Amino acid sequence: MKICVLGIGNPLLGDDGFGVEVVKRLKEEIGEPPDVEIIDGGSLGIYLLPYLEDKTHLIVVDVVNFGGKPGEIIKLKLDEIPAFIGLKMSEHQITFHEVIALMNLLGFKPIESFLIGVQLKENKWGGEMSDEVRKSINNVVQEVKKQIEIWRREWNLT
Repeated sequence: MKICVLGIGNPLLGDDGFGVEVVKRLKEEIGEPPDVEIIDGGSLGIYLLPYLEDKTHLIVVDVVNFGGKPGEIIKLKLDEIPAFIGLKMSEHQITFHEVIALMNLLGFKPIESFLIGVQLKENKWGGEMSDEVRKSINNVVQEVKKQIEIWRREWNLT
């Protein structure tokens, strides 16, 4: 079993730095156990694919806009998220929707995969993370730790 926790986002865009902050805190709390890889994926887009190739379990942490209240948390299976590839002028325009689609095309299929997201308030260049989103960091870190333990129990690794 190889678990990957992937935090994505750009801290220079306020709330968009949420996923990166969660994985930073997670590393502080649990270190890097041999069966868990914790990745600050920043805004790497397509360049994340090699990191995801051999993972049996995947948790992606990011801000999302699902129409909730700022700071509200949502947990979705990755196959519940639309996977599509759109016309792009540059590889720097790749969204995570497209990374999911490319994972599917390349046959990277974790046994289980989730997105744990938080409703953003705003992404403002050079802005700070909103209080509503910042207050959700600890809850998401705890949710990720809980999911890792569930998987470890299922594989008799605890």
